[in-house]
Amino acid sequence: SLIRIKMPPKKSSNNNNKKDKKKNTATKEAPLECTDAEFKELLSQASSLTSDEAQTELRDCARYGEVDAVRAILDVWQEKFDKAAAFVDCTDSSHTTALHKCCANGHFSTAKLLILRGASHLPNDSGNTPLHWAAANGHEAVVEILLKEPRFQKDMDVLAKNNFGRSALTEGFSSSNTKLVGLLLEHDSAEEEKLLSGGKPIDDVDNRDGDKINGDANLKIGSDGTSSVGSSSTTCVVHEFDFLNSSEKEDFQQQIQENNERSVLIRELPIAHADDPFGDKAIDDTTGLGIWCASLVMSRWVASPAVSKQLKDKSVVELGAGCGVPGLAAAAYSDAKSVSLTDLNPATMSNLRHNIDINGKQGGENWSTRVTAASIDWGDESTWPADKVDVVIGSDLIYQSSIVPLLRKVVTGLLGKQGTFLYVAPDTGRDGLPEFIAVMKGEGFHCEEEIIAPPSYCANPLKSGDEEDCFLHFHELASTTYILYTFC
Repeated sequence: SLIRIKMPPKKSSNNNNKKDKKKNTATKEAPLECTDAEFKELLSQASSLTSDEAQTELRDCARYGEVDAVRAILDVWQEKFDKAAAFVDCTDSSHTTALHKCCANGHFSTAKLLILRGASHLPNDSGNTPLHWAAANGHEAVVEILLKEPRFQKDMDVLAKNNFGRSALTEGFSSSNTKLVGLLLEHDSAEEEKLLSGGKPIDDVDNRDGDKINGDANLKIGSDGTSSVGSSSTTCVVHEFDFLNSSEKEDFQQQIQENNERSVLIRELPIAHADDPFGDKAIDDTTGLGIWCASLVMSRWVASPAVSKQLKDKSVVELGAGCGVPGLAAAAYSDAKSVSLTDLNPATMSNLRHNIDINGKQGGENWSTRVTAASIDWGDESTWPADKVDVVIGSDLIYQSSIVPLLRKVVTGLLGKQGTFLYVAPDTGRDGLPEFIAVMKGEGFHCEEEIIAPPSYCANPLKSGDEEDCFLHFHELASTTYILYTFC
């Protein structure tokens, strides 16, 4: 593979990137990051590829930011096509291009090179553009070069929504990068009247478009582990997850014979009010209609033999459950006495109940009483459960420091004396997280564990094992470092 060619030390590459960022409107390509001899070898390898192999290598090298390998492939293969863009815009089975993949991973120099070589800014099968993925992952410099490219201006729209109802601006808000959001808001396509119109409200998720997405009759799982359900104007996706890896299944079989074959079905929906998903009040927050990657890491954690044993006969509450992935994983892979999935937004709560229902067939006779949904306002104690619980779980709940006092209050208010709080969050990019950890330690909690999530927790969780599909939906899962916190 071309991406395995030995490249110069990263320090040299970083310096070139810094130079590129200062002249991102330049029309000249940046100098080689490798030596002339290394580039000659890259050209030789590129020449030995078939057309299909070259297209696959182009996308893979772009994904990993191997800019000189991309340059070599383009040098050899672009001239063999009638139109240069026909090669640089080659797609995989999901119509994802090389530009998509380098933008998703923040490879500025590679994105710049592809744009200079004629790459187009196109949506893939899920309606995601390179801008969507760059904004979602907080890659400010890449967002800037996309927004400033003259060829893209005619069709560039930061408010254009993907099939999940999320615009690049929505993704930018989720990244918590304020400078990046500023770039998107300053673009000509972010017109005030369009911003004010926002997304179409979802007042009753299960009853939109009549009964097109009600119950299991319309819920069909394809071989790739996902399925689109509903009309073209109402798109949702159902994922089938398997949160145990093969080695854990062997161990787990000794504990619970049935559970090692279980999977978890999760429906995610378009974000209501997509260009202002957080809203003015907590009840307006519709981000829970989608799946965030920290929740997948948390699901791996609670499904693991070590944690699932601890949940046996325990009462569990998930805060800010959204689609309910970790809570449903806890219910499916453990013998927890009860699992309560909590959130606040009405549309999110409706989808949460739906996800509980679609997992009921494999959950056993007591599933409907053992696994429940409850609307909780963190700031209103009258909405909290009357009885204390044994375990509280949460994933990536803090995105601004103002949330810290509320989260501390509800965690300490729900847990019993010997209770445990399990939390997962990215290691960086979350305003208020250090303050929350410090506050929890000061509240009499002991931080029993604070470790980096093992690689297996960031692996593809789709039951199908389809790596392309995992990258399409959860592209930041493998590229982000997550921390597992255990408070007792």
